Amino acid sequence: MQGYKLVFKMKRPVISPFLVTILLQSATSILVEKVVVPPVVLAGRRATLECHYQEDGDKLYSLKWWRGDEEFYQYIPPIRKDFPATGVTVNLTATNSLNFGNDGQEVVVLDEVGLDTAGVYKCEVLAEHSFETVFKQANMTVIYEPDGPPVITTAPGTESNNITAGQRVFLICTSPPASPPPVLTWSINERRVDPSWVTTYSPVFKRKMARAKSRLEFTVSSKLIASGRDLAVKCSATQTGMSSSSAGSEDYRTLNSYEQSVYLILRPSPPLSFWGRIFSSGSSVHVCLQHHHNLLLLVIAVLAPPALATHG
Repeated sequence: MQGYKLVFKMKRPVISPFLVTILLQSATSILVEKVVVPPVVLAGRRATLECHYQEDGDKLYSLKWWRGDEEFYQYIPPIRKDFPATGVTVNLTATNSLNFGNDGQEVVVLDEVGLDTAGVYKCEVLAEHSFETVFKQANMTVIYEPDGPPVITTAPGTESNNITAGQRVFLICTSPPASPPPVLTWSINERRVDPSWVTTYSPVFKRKMARAKSRLEFTVSSKLIASGRDLAVKCSATQTGMSSSSAGSEDYRTLNSYEQSVYLILRPSPPLSFWGRIFSSGSSVHVCLQHHHNLLLLVIAVLAPPALATHG
C-alpha cells in the first residue's frame, strides 16, 4: 500500500501598517517630560520658560514654543529663531547663553512682560525619524501693581475736624489702576470696621486694568469718641500673587504681596468744661436759669419802694 505524505503549509502572518507604526513609535520616540512656566509674573519683569524633553530612541528635529495660537520661538538644532507675537518679546542673547551646553532642556527668556503676555504657553517637540509630535502646556498670569497708595476723599457734608456724637461720616477710598484691582479694607484706630459700614463698588476695566473703590459710611457714637482721642481712619489696598523664588525654579510658593495704606484723621470736638456744659446753647439748665433770672428781676421791680423806683 502506497503511503501518503501529509504536507502542512503555514500562512505568512499579515502585519498591519498601524501595528508597524505602533511598534516603531514604541522603539523610537521622544517625550516632553515637563514645562516650567511661572504661574504669576509682575509686569515689567523678565520671565524664563523651560521645556524638558527626552530623546527615547529618536532624536529631536524641532522644538517650538507657542502662546495660544501664536508661535514665537523655534529651535532646529543648532539654530534658534524668534517670531513676532502679541505681547511676547524673546531675548535671544540671554536665551542662547542659558542654553549653551544644555542637553534635553531648552530655555527661553522673555523680556518686559506685560498684561498682553499672559496666556497659555505650549512647548511642542517633533521627532526626527518617527515624526512624532508631543507637547505640554501651562498658564502664566501677569500682575500689574498699583503705582502708589490709595487715596481717601471726604464726601460732601463730612468734616474731619470737630466731629461730634451723632455725626454721619462718608469717606471714599480709591486705588490707582491695577490688574487685578487690589482689595480695599477699612479700619479705625487699627481695628477693622463693621462690614455693614462698607460698600464695595464693582471695578470698571480699561485696557485690562481697573481702580478699586470703596465707601465707608458710619455714625459717630459716643463710645467711639469717649476718650477724646483722634480717630485714625485707614484704608489699605492689598494685592497678593505667587511667583517663583528664583529663575528656572519649580518652587512657586513664594508670595509677592503689595500692600499700601493711607490715613485720614478725624478730630473730635474738645470736651466742654463743667460750666461750659451748663451754659452751652440749647442746654435745659441754661434755659431754666434764664427763666429764673427774669422772674427775679420782676419780683424786685414789684416790691421796690416807690422812692427807690422814682429816684433820680
